Order: sequence, then C-alpha cells, then structure tokens
Amino acid sequence: MHQALLVPEVLLDVFAHVNQIDKPSYTRERSLSSRQSLAALATTCKTFYEPAMDLLWAEMSDLRPLLGCVMRLHPMIYPQAQKSWSRGIDPLSKSECSQFLRHSARVRSMSVSSDDDFHFLYALPFDACVFPQLLSLSWMVVFTRYLHFFLSPTLRNCYIALVQPGLVREAIGTRCAALEDFDIVTLGTMAQDAHLSEIVRSCKALIRLQCPPLDSAAWKHLSTVPTLVKLSIHQESFFPCPPSRLDMHNLSFATFLGVTALRFCCTSIPDITAVLQHSEFPSLKEFELIAHVLLGAEAQPLFLALSQGKACHTLEHISISDDYTEVEEPPVNSLAMTRELLCFTQLRTLDISVRCSIDPDNDLLLEAMISWPHLRSLRLCDPHRRPPKVTLRGLFAALRLCPHLHTLLVGVDVMNIDIDPKAESFQHTSLKKLVVYSSPVADAEAVALIIFSMLPNIQPNIRFPDFWEDVNTHLKSLKSSSL
Repeated sequence: MHQALLVPEVLLDVFAHVNQIDKPSYTRERSLSSRQSLAALATTCKTFYEPAMDLLWAEMSDLRPLLGCVMRLHPMIYPQAQKSWSRGIDPLSKSECSQFLRHSARVRSMSVSSDDDFHFLYALPFDACVFPQLLSLSWMVVFTRYLHFFLSPTLRNCYIALVQPGLVREAIGTRCAALEDFDIVTLGTMAQDAHLSEIVRSCKALIRLQCPPLDSAAWKHLSTVPTLVKLSIHQESFFPCPPSRLDMHNLSFATFLGVTALRFCCTSIPDITAVLQHSEFPSLKEFELIAHVLLGAEAQPLFLALSQGKACHTLEHISISDDYTEVEEPPVNSLAMTRELLCFTQLRTLDISVRCSIDPDNDLLLEAMISWPHLRSLRLCDPHRRPPKVTLRGLFAALRLCPHLHTLLVGVDVMNIDIDPKAESFQHTSLKKLVVYSSPVADAEAVALIIFSMLPNIQPNIRFPDFWEDVNTHLKSLKSSSL
C-alpha cells in the first residue's frame, strides 16, 4: 500500500471521491456502484475499514440496511426485499437490538418516508439514542410515536411533518439543543396547535426556521435568539386565513439582531403588519410575502410598517405577490403606495404582483429611480391591464438613473411615441430582459427602432403581449442586420 494512504486526511479525501461515483448532481442519493466500492474498501484492510464504513453508512433513506444486520432478518431483506416484507414479522429481541445498533452510530443523515418497519424497535428502551451522531433528519411519516429514537443531541438539520405536536414538544428541546435548521410542516388544524409554540421556544440555537404562524410568546422568544438569520412563516394554502394567533395586547419583542431574510406565505396580513410594527430588524436584507390576496386597505399599512425602523437602510430585495385571482380590487393610490417604499435606498430587487398593483406615471417612476440607485431588477405587474401612464420618454429618463438595471417589467404607453431615437445619444447597456404591459402599438417599426437603438443588449425574444408581435419581428430583423 502506498505510504500516502497512511495519512488520514489523504485517505478520507480519496474515499470521499469514491463516494461520489456516478452520483447524479440533482440528487443526494448515492449510486449502487459507490456503495459497492465502499463495501469492498472496508474489507480490504484494517486501515480502510473505519473510514470506508463511516461513509457507507453515512446516508440512510430507511431502516432496512440496519435491519439487514440482524441475522434473522438478513435473508428477508437481501438480495431484494419484497413489498410489505416486514408485515407479521416479530419485533427485535433484546439480543437482536445490539446487532441492529452495530452501525447506527455511523449514520449522519436519515430520511424517513415510511413507518412500515418501526415495529421492530419495540424492544428498545424509550430513552435510547439510536443515532447518536445524526446530523440531518427528514421525517415524512404521519405518526411521531418513534420519533424520539431519531432525535440526536448532535442534530443540526430537521424537516418534520407534525400531526401530533404535543408528542414531541419536550423531546425536541431536551434532545436537540444544537438544532440550527428547522422546518415544521403541519396538517389541517394542527397548524393552530398550542404545542407548536412550545416546540419553537425550546430551540435556542436556530439559524433558519420555517414553520406555521406563531403566537406572541414564540415571536418574543425568536427575537432573543442571536443566531437566527432566516425566518419563514408558512401557512397551509387555503382561503380564508385561519384566526390570528397573536395577542395584540402583548406584542413586546426584542430586536431581531441577526435576521437577514424574512418570508411570509399565506399568512394573515394584519398579523404580519403587527409584527413589523412592534419589531426591529436592523440586519434585514430580504423580505418576501406571498399572500392569498393583498387588498389596498391592507397593503398600505403593511408597506408603512415595513418602511419604519432600521430595515429601510438595509433591505435589498422585496418581493410581494398574491394568487387569489377571483377578487376584484379597485385601483388604489399608486403615489401613496409607492412613497412607502422610497426609503429603501439599498434596494436591488423589487417585485410586486398583487391585485392592488402599483401603476406609476412618469414622475413617480423617476422619483423611484432616484431613490433606488442600486436597483438591478424591477417588476411592477398590473393584473388589471389598465392603460399605462409611463411614456417612452419617461421610461428612458428613469433608466438614466439606474445604470445597473438588468430586468424590467412595467406598463408603457407606446400608442403616443414621444421620443426620437435619432435625436438621442443615450444607451442603457445593462438592461437585458424587458417585459412590457402596454397599450396597442401605433407604429411597430418605430418602437422596435427605439428599443434597438437605446437598449442594445435586449434579447430579440422579449416577452410582449400578443399585439406586440410586430415589434418583436422588427426587432429581430434589426438585430440580424447588425451582425
């Protein structure tokens, strides 16, 4: 054996490459050939045994490989277990439990999508730590009766679908004190279970959390977690939203010092507004809201709450959208809506697509661009398809102030052309993607020439409405002739 393989770091690096053999880039699953290679390496010599076995057992998608170490069960599992093979088979005896646990300490990542084999664990002591070195757990089965066997003190990442939150509220806090990345998914009315708050409050070292809507006590706890960086509140997608869980008379939070990303999905808009009004997010860079429907009466207080505090000096990305298309919302005061967003001087991305969409005119768009000099992407989608107020001259006046803008979606009036590209020397070279919701086109060739002359890097297949097809055709012709 080459002397280099006696160096532990070199050996681990070689085995790590073996572990990636034929592993598709889009999945974490290892190929059969890599597992076979690691098994062969483990039987080569004592030097290879430990590192090869650690990698071989590191990722598990079910319990069968470990159950295969039990002599009684091995013939039932290998070479290939039949469907429902474990039905009617007795649980492990106390002596067989040691065979099952032989390699469980090597498992680092476990994905559980079936509880068919859990009955084998019946004889294990309730407080047994079956996977003492587990770092990542994905729990996708309905019941949590055996979950405690998988809750390791080393656990860092956990995805769990909870049907009975009360059964795990204590186990999470006591067994997984180092948990950093936590996804909680609940079904139906369980999203309102009071025990969810206890589960969240038991976690002291979170870096990222995604969970259903929380009560005031859980929000207050999270505001004191210094490690928290990303927070996502995700409600099951049904309409209307469930009742609020916030105690509006007890909204006293500490400062969310480290939170850089805040996301809400299908959550009560008044609840979101209340949290923003009573909190400080001095490090916030990303804010995303996906609502069932965002009405103008709710949107303006929300924007105002978001603009207050220190976040207006740090926010770089804002995305706000809704998906309940059946609601008819009358046009709102775009000026008032937009002014609440002008304070975000570090804004890089703004994407708003809601029933009460902003419909800017030339002056408002110019004022926005003055306020957002670092803007890279601007999307103001108007589902009402109202006649646009921004003209071509107003558009290019605004573009002069945003040299880094590469993506733009906005309504533009091209029926009345108010700019002559031959008299203009300005070119915006950064803009590469343009989506225009516009009025009908009076002169397709003239509009295409304006775009070609002043936006030279726009792709030929820009997304326009159907009645802009002639503009696209002329633009492609101009691009071709310039080559």
